[in-house]
Amino acid sequence: MLIRRLAQGFRNQDWFAVVVELLVVIVGLVAAFQVDRWWEDRASRRSEAEYISRLVADLEEDVPALEFAVSLAQVRLDFADHLAEVVEDPSRALERPTYFLAAVVQAAYTYTPSLASHTFEDLRSTGNFKLIRDADIRRELRTYYGYDEGQRQYIDLSLEVEFRYFELSAGVLTLEQYRFVQDRWYVVTEEKLPELQEVQPDEAGVIAAAKRLRANADLRAFLPRLRGLQVDQIYAHQGRLDIARSLLETLREYAPAVGD
Repeated sequence: MLIRRLAQGFRNQDWFAVVVELLVVIVGLVAAFQVDRWWEDRASRRSEAEYISRLVADLEEDVPALEFAVSLAQVRLDFADHLAEVVEDPSRALERPTYFLAAVVQAAYTYTPSLASHTFEDLRSTGNFKLIRDADIRRELRTYYGYDEGQRQYIDLSLEVEFRYFELSAGVLTLEQYRFVQDRWYVVTEEKLPELQEVQPDEAGVIAAAKRLRANADLRAFLPRLRGLQVDQIYAHQGRLDIARSLLETLREYAPAVGD
């Protein structure tokens, strides 16, 4: 129909009609293009909102996990410091006998939480990273997940220190003392520290273990490295935590504006 009218206009040299028909075509095409673009933008904003929501949920899991990791590393740093005190004066073990036994067992434990990176990996692998309109948020996301990847290269080194301590400390505690700790506190956390005061082991056995610790020259020499391990753990986890908290706050502030 449109082509017929245009052909008729050309034949009759009715240029006004031709121009009107062409304008109708152009306006229709532009309108259709704008509608398609509006729908595409709307779909993109909906996808962005979903990704932001998922990222917030991931970080809401990460933050408490990292807080726990920092707290746990601090407990173990205090364990390492206590062992150094006992090496200087074995009688210090009797001030907190259960704490001393727990320190021998768990001072070298390490914990690195697995962060929730599924949403970020989805964004990166599918090419949907560009859906996040805010360039600062994209940069913060790369910083956060890049920091985590960078720190994980040191896990093997930490495990080497941990295993070396286990070798050196073998024989400091008796089997009964080791069971005394592990059967009650598989992992000593900050919340469980008060429980260590409630159960008292045999004091003679504790002082004997403290003397064995002091007599182990290789273990004494290794204690500064043990302390360094836990300092490194606190530094790494606190770094992740600081970035996670900042990113989570940014995402929460940005979320209401996603649909704009």
